[in-house]
Amino acid sequence: MAQIRRRGPSQYQARVRIKGYPEVSKTFPTRQDAVAWASVRERKVLQGLSQAMQLADALTLNEALERYRQEVTPSKKGHAQETVRVRRWQKHALAGLPLSQLRGADLAEYRDDRAQEGVGANTIRLELALISHLYEVARKDWGLETLNNPVKVMRKPKLPRGRDRRLLPGEEEKLLSFCRTSANTVLETVIVLALETAMRRGEIVGLVWENINLDTRLVYLNDTKNGESRVVPLSRRAHALLNLLERDRGRLINLHPDNVTQAFIHACKACAIQGLRLHDLRHEATSRLFEKGFNMMEVATITGHKSLSMLKRYTHLKPADLLSRLG
Repeated sequence: MAQIRRRGPSQYQARVRIKGYPEVSKTFPTRQDAVAWASVRERKVLQGLSQAMQLADALTLNEALERYRQEVTPSKKGHAQETVRVRRWQKHALAGLPLSQLRGADLAEYRDDRAQEGVGANTIRLELALISHLYEVARKDWGLETLNNPVKVMRKPKLPRGRDRRLLPGEEEKLLSFCRTSANTVLETVIVLALETAMRRGEIVGLVWENINLDTRLVYLNDTKNGESRVVPLSRRAHALLNLLERDRGRLINLHPDNVTQAFIHACKACAIQGLRLHDLRHEATSRLFEKGFNMMEVATITGHKSLSMLKRYTHLKPADLLSRLG
């Protein structure tokens, strides 16, 4: 609340502190002026708080989600996936509650229900992260300063350990042999590029010939998962494969990413390979880079990982391969 203190022989400082608002202060020549200013300032802030509480009581989660979908979601890289999450929340019973009444206990029950349905921990985490960000936007941009974020007072689902699946002896040869036998040049290209460059599925599928320089053996990625562009060097093997393909001014892979994944799943079944996912090829490629002697910064430059912790998650060195260096 307001505090008045003397500053020097003829100055009085008024300070107004109200929870949820930044402290404000001003100096006046008389105590009467300081008290009057503080009183007006307090009244305005309290009126604003009252209005914010009324808005939070009137705005339902469903209505807030719709505004969020229209104003915030379109600016995000994963806007399509987030729209699906918004729509799912809007169909849930909790969507009818006012924002001010949604509790951490409600979301904890939602978390447990989703887990019982067999939904993965990371999926649940992303669904809760959407609600958390909605509350922060409502507090900071929509004038609902009185809101408490219910996601911050609940336990988040524990994420599983990162996958450590690497290619077993003979699996790479089986997959590539299947691609050649079935004349599936597209899938062969995806597999080789994933293993030789550590590029993600979306990065490979999004490649256009104009961003592939076969003379310098460099690939320019303008649109990556973390939103930053990067340059990826081509190994001699990847370079040789691309040299065999017909070049035009369009995309390198003329398939939807989901179709590429389905083709990879089909290939694994045909080769009797179990437990291998397309993204595991990026894990494998990253580990191979370390095994070739590249240091952490060099690998990060190629793969696009932004943190050491993420690189550790994707890197699984084979201890047997380190014996020769141990002596």
